[in-house]
Amino acid sequence: MPDLKNVIVFALGGARWAAEIRYVREVISLGFVTTVPTAPAGIAGVFNLRGAITPVLDLGPLVGRAAHPAPRQGDGALLLEVDGASAALRLDNVDEIATLPVSTDAVRDGRGRMVPLIDPPQLLRRALHAAQAVRGDEPPTESRLPVADLDGDPTLG
Repeated sequence: MPDLKNVIVFALGGARWAAEIRYVREVISLGFVTTVPTAPAGIAGVFNLRGAITPVLDLGPLVGRAAHPAPRQGDGALLLEVDGASAALRLDNVDEIATLPVSTDAVRDGRGRMVPLIDPPQLLRRALHAAQAVRGDEPPTESRLPVADLDGDPTLG
């Protein structure tokens, strides 16, 4: 019997991706997104989510692909949460939410197509390390993400 995962399948820039539901807190509309001039390519900006400054991630650079167009107010996003750290991952639309069979780093969607499975903890770590490199900080040595760096530090965006 194949392994199954509860996932959300979404589209961004003509490509389809999947993420495990356990890391997705909600699907949101972005508020006004402010770009941060010194932010690395994987961090497209920050926005105010119910009083919290929240980074907006650009999936392209975080998975070794080209950057997507800058996010705009009203764009859709997945609000990801890992170890208490939150970030928004922009998307064009949600295709399906389902329990799907997984093989290696992909899931087979409802139509039988293979969709790459992203790893939200790894994406947030990559964004954090890129931001720390820009600031000249040492990367964390613990496996957990430092909550203060992603949730409360506006220099990450």
